[in-house]
Amino acid sequence: MKKHIFFALLISSSLFADERLQNHQKAAEIFTNWHFFENGRGMTISPNLSKFMWMLGEDRQNKSDPVTNFIEKRYGFIVKDDKLMGVFNVKYKNMNVGVLGCTACHSGKAAGVFVPGLGNKTIDPYKVGRDTYRIQKYWGWGNRNPDYKYIHEKAMYFSKVTSDTKISSLTRGLVPDSTIKTFFYKDHGIDYPKDMGRAQVKAPHLWGIKQKREAGVFNDGALSGDSYAWIFGAELFASDSGEHLRAVLPKIKWLTDEVLGNLLPPKYPFKIDNNRVNRGKELFSNACLKCHGAHDTDTNGYPIFTAPKVIPKHVVKTDEEKLNAISPEFVRLVETSSLGDILGIKHENVQKGYFAPKLWGIWSRFPYMHNASIPSLYQVMIKPEKRSIIFSMYEAGEEYRFDKENVGLTLFEKNEYKTKLIKAKKGDRDIYYIEREGQSNQGHYFEDKFGSLSHQDRLDIIEYLKTL
Repeated sequence: MKKHIFFALLISSSLFADERLQNHQKAAEIFTNWHFFENGRGMTISPNLSKFMWMLGEDRQNKSDPVTNFIEKRYGFIVKDDKLMGVFNVKYKNMNVGVLGCTACHSGKAAGVFVPGLGNKTIDPYKVGRDTYRIQKYWGWGNRNPDYKYIHEKAMYFSKVTSDTKISSLTRGLVPDSTIKTFFYKDHGIDYPKDMGRAQVKAPHLWGIKQKREAGVFNDGALSGDSYAWIFGAELFASDSGEHLRAVLPKIKWLTDEVLGNLLPPKYPFKIDNNRVNRGKELFSNACLKCHGAHDTDTNGYPIFTAPKVIPKHVVKTDEEKLNAISPEFVRLVETSSLGDILGIKHENVQKGYFAPKLWGIWSRFPYMHNASIPSLYQVMIKPEKRSIIFSMYEAGEEYRFDKENVGLTLFEKNEYKTKLIKAKKGDRDIYYIEREGQSNQGHYFEDKFGSLSHQDRLDIIEYLKTL
C-alpha cells in the first residue's frame, strides 16, 4: 500500500513538473507572436512601407538576406529561426501595416540563447525612430486615403518623439520611459517639456511579473501594480489613444496573468561547479538575502515567484534619474488624465527607491542595475570606482560576448581601450559610458557585506546564482 502511495505521489509530481514546462512553452509561443494592433492603433510604421521590407513579407526570408541582417545589426532586433522577433505585417483595410509587438523589447538573447521575456540587450529605439521618421516624411506623399492618413500621422508622431534627442535614450539596450510620459502632456493638450529627463532603463524581464505587480510595475515601484494599464505604457504612447487602451485592457489582463504568469526563467546553459554552490548559497544568505529575499522552489525545482522589496534611495544609492521622473507635475497629469480612473500611481508617503529584484535567471539579465550600468555579476560586488567605465553593448546577447567566470559582458582589451573611450565620449551608441546622463554605475555596494568578500567568495556566490 505504501509503495502504491509513493508511486502515485511520484507520478503526480512528475505530471505537475511537465505541466509547468508545457505552460511555459505555450506562453512563450503566444508571447513571441503577440501584438496589440487594433482598429488602426498600435506601434506601427506608415502603411504599405512594410511590403518593401523583406522580413515583413508573408514569405519571410532567411537571416542571410541583406535587409534582415541590416535591421538586426543596426537596430538590435533579435533574429530567431530566420525571423525578426516582435516585427509583424498586418493586413488592414487593404493596407500592409508594419507593427511592433511586445517581443521587440521584451525577448532577447544571453550567451547566444534566445529567451522569451528577457529584456532585449541590443534594441536601439532612437535609431529606429530617427530612421523611420526620415523615410516616412516622404513616404506616401499626397496619399489622401483617410485610413492611411490616420495610421501615418500616429506613426510619424511615434518616430518623432522616439528620436527626440532631448528625451531619447543615449545607448542601445536602454529604453526611455520619458516617451511614455509624453502621452499625458498630449492628453492635456500641452507640449511636453524638453527638460523632463530621459528616465533610461533596460527593458525589464517578465517572468514573475504576476507577483511583481503586488509591489508595482516598474523598477522604482512608483506606478501602481494594481493597474494592469501601465503594462501597456509603450503602446499607449505609440498609438496616442486612451480608447485603444480601454479596448484592449481585457487582453492585457489575460496576457499578464495567464501568459506572462507562466513564463519560467532560463536555465544556465553551461557547466556549474556544484561543489561551490552550497558555499555560495551560504555567502549569499549573509550578504544579499536581506534585500533580495529567499528564492524557494517547488518540489520539482521550479521557482516560487514572490514580490520584490523596494529599497530606499539612501540605502541602494544607485543613479536617481529614473526616480526623479516621477515628479509632482507628472503625478497630477496622470491623475487628471482621460485614463485617470484606470491608472494608479503611488506618491503619498512613498519613500523613493528601487526594487531589489528577485534573482531568478539572473545569469541572463546582464548588464545589471535598472540602468544597465554594471557589466557583470562580479562587478556588482566590488567598489564602484573599480567597475568598468565603458563596455560594448554591440551583439551583447551573443555567446562570444558572454563572460562565463564573471557572468556578464566581456570587456574591451587593453590595447583598444583608449580608442573606445574616445568613441564613447563622442557619443558612440554601441558603447556604454557611465558619464552619460542617467548611466552612473554608483551604488549597490555595502561595505559591511561586500567589503569582507574575497575574490573566491564572489565567484562562489556567482556559482550559486547560476542555479537560480
